[in-house]
Amino acid sequence: MLKKIGALLFTVLGAALLVYSATRSLDFIELTLPEDRKILAYFGLAALDGGLIAWLASYMYHARGGWQRAISLIMVCVDVLGAIAMFTFDTLYNTGKAGMTDAMNPDQITNAVLALSGVIALNIIATIAYHLTDPDKMREQAEEEAFSKVEEATLKQISKNADALAAQLAPIMAADWQAQTQARYMSYVGTGKRPTIDATAQDVPPNNSALFMPVLAQETPKSDGLNLGALLTGWLAKANAGGRTFEIVMPGVPTEPKTEDGESFTEAAPK
Repeated sequence: MLKKIGALLFTVLGAALLVYSATRSLDFIELTLPEDRKILAYFGLAALDGGLIAWLASYMYHARGGWQRAISLIMVCVDVLGAIAMFTFDTLYNTGKAGMTDAMNPDQITNAVLALSGVIALNIIATIAYHLTDPDKMREQAEEEAFSKVEEATLKQISKNADALAAQLAPIMAADWQAQTQARYMSYVGTGKRPTIDATAQDVPPNNSALFMPVLAQETPKSDGLNLGALLTGWLAKANAGGRTFEIVMPGVPTEPKTEDGESFTEAAPK
């Protein structure tokens, strides 16, 4: 029973002192704010007495890993010193204003304001560091770094394999292009024509060995009214028989033989 009473009295004492310290710190912070922004002084307590309670609870019940426990413990000490400094400065300022002690000069007030700003800045930095050093977050970062290394190594290997593959396929594809181009040109030998390069986009069928070769379009011969094939393959013969002139029609050469009297006839081929 006595232990419980002692623990209760100790808790009440600590709470009373924190209320006193917070009140004096709040009064000093209000001195640095305009009249229409005095409410912001309560947020400044988060870096002093409020921060002391928060960091102490974090160290005791929430901090995980060496980094978080170290940050929590350090900030408990920083906020304790900050709270002590702020209620001390406020006490000196008010007693000096009342004439009980020497009034604080501008340099002393400047130092007090800089100390308050430093404590607030340390609390902001420590809060960020506390979240960054969370074990779960650090594990995720380590895994992401490992994945990044694997992806970079994979890309480098793909680049090396691409160079080797290009060295193997380039001669084969070049020889295939040469053979196809030669075949296309040979198909025009003796025609007086030459193949032209078709620069228009065309659909390339799959599994084609010349996927990346230029397409040579064959020029379609235009009809000019004269059948050149018939002249090359056919021949025309004339003969005189019995005082009559007639023509023998060969395949592919249309003609109409005539007699001396101007009558047309066609000699039938012997059976």
